[in-house]
Order: sequence, then C-alpha cells, then structure tokens
Amino acid sequence: MTAALVVVSAAVLTLGLVGVRPSPWLVFAGVLGVLVSVSVLVAGAVSWLSARTEARLRQRIDRLEATVQDTRSKASRHEWVQEQALERIERTSREAATGASQTAWATWRGLAPVDAVLAADAAPRVLFVTSNGGGMGHIARCAAVLRHAGSTLDGRILTLSTAASTVAAAGYDVAYFPSQTAAGIGQDQWRRRFTRRLLDEVAAYRPTSIVFDGTWVYPSLTDVADLAGLPLVWLRRGLWREGTDLTQVRSWRDHVTSVIVPGDIAETQGTAPEVFRDATWIDPVSLAPAALMSRDKALASLGLDPEQRYALVQLSGGNGDGSATAAAVDAVRSRTNVVPVVMRSPLLAGGAVRGAVELDGRFPLVDLAAAWEFTVTGAGYNSVHENLHTGVPGIYLPSTSTITDDQVRRAERVDELGLGVCVDGTEHLGDVVSRLDSSAVREQISGRIKEYSSVNGAAKAGGAISSSHTDLSGSDPSHP
Repeated sequence: MTAALVVVSAAVLTLGLVGVRPSPWLVFAGVLGVLVSVSVLVAGAVSWLSARTEARLRQRIDRLEATVQDTRSKASRHEWVQEQALERIERTSREAATGASQTAWATWRGLAPVDAVLAADAAPRVLFVTSNGGGMGHIARCAAVLRHAGSTLDGRILTLSTAASTVAAAGYDVAYFPSQTAAGIGQDQWRRRFTRRLLDEVAAYRPTSIVFDGTWVYPSLTDVADLAGLPLVWLRRGLWREGTDLTQVRSWRDHVTSVIVPGDIAETQGTAPEVFRDATWIDPVSLAPAALMSRDKALASLGLDPEQRYALVQLSGGNGDGSATAAAVDAVRSRTNVVPVVMRSPLLAGGAVRGAVELDGRFPLVDLAAAWEFTVTGAGYNSVHENLHTGVPGIYLPSTSTITDDQVRRAERVDELGLGVCVDGTEHLGDVVSRLDSSAVREQISGRIKEYSSVNGAAKAGGAISSSHTDLSGSDPSHP
C-alpha cells in the first residue's frame, strides 16, 4: 500500500514538472504525496522497532521470572513456608486459632499435630519465652519452674536476656534472641524477625504450650500461639509500682489464655489491685533447692577458705552502676571481719571492685546460700524470695529505677516482718552491716524466716502450666 502511494506520487510530480503544459497544482500534489509516503514509512519503521524492542524486553522479563521461580523451587522449603506463615499472620492479625488453622499450619510445616507426636505418657513440652528486663528475674523464674517441676515438664527457654549463656551452662535448654535494642533495628523489622523465630521454635520443638515471663506480652507471641492453636500462659510477677500502665492486664484475655501470678512477700491475692485478682495465684517462686548443701561444701565449690566468714554483695537490676557495690563492700570491710564476695554479673561489664573477693557468676547461686553470713542485695523478686526460702538474713537496698517492680514496698514489708533489713540509701549501710555482724541478730532473723515458713510455689506453677494445656485441649477450639 505504501509502495503504491509512493509510485503514484512520483508520477504526479513528474507530470507536473515535465508535462507538455507544466502545472503547479500537479507539482504540489506530487510533493504532498511524497511527504505523506515518507511519513508512513517512518511511522512503520518506528512501530516495527518498538514492537521488536518490547518483544525482546518481554523475553527478558519472562526469563527473569523463570529464573526467580526456579530459584524459589530450589530454595529451602523451610524458608518458603516460613514466609507464607508470616504473611498469613500479618494478614489475619489475631484471628482466633481453630482446629482448621492448626491443621493448615501443620500441613505447611509437613508435620503431624502435636498431640499425635507426643506419647500418651510423655511430659508436656513447654516453650518458655522471656523478655530481657534489668536483671535475671524473668529467666531465673522460668528456670525455677523447670527445676521444681522435674520430670512432669519438658521445657525450653527462648530469652531476650544476655544472661542466656549463664543459664545454659547450668544445663538448661536455652536459646538467645536479641531484643530490639540489642539488635539495633526498627520495631516492625524486629517483630517480623521475632515472629519467624517463634515459628521456628514451635515447629522444631513442638510445644504443647507457650509460657511468657515478662511485663508486656509481645504481639508476636499472641499471633503465633493463635496460629498454632497453643495455649499462651502469662507468668506475671506482681507488686507493680503505682502508675504502671495496666491496659494490657485489664484485657489479658485478648492476649493470653491464662495468667499465673507468683506470690510476693509484699502482695497477696487479697491485697493486689482488683485487676490482678482474676488470675491463678501460687506461692512465691524461686530457684532455692529443697535442701541446701553444707557450708563447707559451698565454700569448697567457690574456692573460699572455710576459716573465714563471707557476705555476698550483689547489687544489680537497677543498682548496678558500681557505686552502690563499692559502698557495700566498703561498709562490710570497715565495720566487720567478714569478707565481702562480689559475683561478676553476666548482665554488667564493670571493673574490678577493690576490697572484695570477685568470682565469676554462678547459676543458680542460691545453691551456695550456706556460704554467706548475710547478703547485701537489691530488693528484687528473686533476691528476696531466695533468702526467704533458704533462711539467709539479708540487707536490702531497693532500686527506684525499675519500671514496674516496686522494690521499695517489698523491702519495707520484709523489714516490717523482721525477715530482713531495708536500707534507704548507701549512707546508712555501715550501721546496718554492723548490726548483722552480730550472730544473735542473724539468728533472730533466720528464726523469724523459719517461722514465716514461705513455701516455694515453683512446682505448683508447673502444675498450673500443665493444666492450661489440658484445659485448652478439652475446650471449644474456636475459643482458646
């Protein structure tokens, strides 16, 4: 068509120029025809080149997509399924776990349901998850439950605490996952990584329940527990400071299956805020063993001379900047013939402490309680209740920098009951240390502790955790 137009235009142009009677109109028509022909030719060439370029680009895209699909097909099935599981969690956002969702999740993993894996007489498998906190309270409490539950529970601990290696060295199954601060990443990115790790843990360990010990239940825990159809138990220490945000506590049913509250010397179910009362309360929990080793054996384990007397100085979890420790060591050295012993904390990177015997941190340190004439510690949950469970007199210097733990109220209550001595500031440490240098005073405190007869609730905590799995298994699956 284009070629014919070119021929006709050329003929008209020739006649207009060399005809018998040259005509300007024929010349104009011929020129116009040639221009139109050239335009059509150029447009056709451009269209052809564009189509060819697009076809080549499409071929490249097709090859790239084929390469991506091939790479995905060769990639780890674990990673591919993990991403799909994570996308499902984010898409459903706290959709209630049902029997169908549990089956689907297990199908993704290529695994049978948990109940089908466990033998009829097997101990429940519990995945303990802890926040990092300012001390070792969370991870130590989980270890205490496992220790006293014995063969009735099979547990693994996933913790954000940097003390993970210390607890693992004591024979516990512990894994470390960096907190958002330690990882140095944004909240959304950390949550995605934490969710993936929880999915890995649930898939590999196959727990019958998840137990969280911390002050704020992470959304990833709720999401994964719902998706996997597992009960999520909140092991929540009480005695929270006034002004602490209780929003999540008031709506705990939206986040967890049940709440277990370890008792506190300064708080009971009857005296706790009303929002805390609707939970399972147990006796105070600690790592204290049922029977202590002898003083000689404890000192031999520490490599200390049995001819000397010793006091434990351990100020961390809010009192660990070094100044309080130095003041306590100086008070013990200057006011008594007792040798202060400082354990290097796995959570603090401090320098040497002058005037004290320094030893590497032990876990559980409470096993060596018979080595001490008395202790100088913070008024954290573990420090206080370990002394109450072992009968060791304690001097308590409460921290006021903790976010939720009301150490002042705990230390004052211990002092009020004559179970220890509360010190308000390091300037008064010398006088109190002098008092406890008296064997009569120490024996009086130990006697009152024995009369108080604080029961260790760690075994009961294990029973409550086991029953949470039983309760969920026998309930309507649409209402975990």
